Amino acid sequence: MNQLEAIIDKEKGTFYSQRNKDLFSFYTLTLINQEQTSRKLNRNLCLFLLFSMGSLFFLFSPINEMVKYFIVYLSDLTTVDIFILATFSYGFLFVLIALFRKQGRL
Repeated sequence: MNQLEAIIDKEKGTFYSQRNKDLFSFYTLTLINQEQTSRKLNRNLCLFLLFSMGSLFFLFSPINEMVKYFIVYLSDLTTVDIFILATFSYGFLFVLIALFRKQGRL
């Protein structure tokens, strides 16, 4: 805000007619609004960063156990299991496509 105060001090010493005073007050209020918006944006960005870091921490903390479980599950799969998984996944995909076409989204 030092830059804004310097501008205000500089302009206080200058004589203006009424029209220029209105222009100056509009300009000053615009600068104040920009400064407040900038501070609000920085605050929101910091809050978003903290929230996203916390969320990622909670999401990634149990990921090691999930990866172990997934690897063990994949190592036990047989050809029949893979065929069954593929059948269910493609069946689910076709059902979703049919529903979206019926609703007019595709």
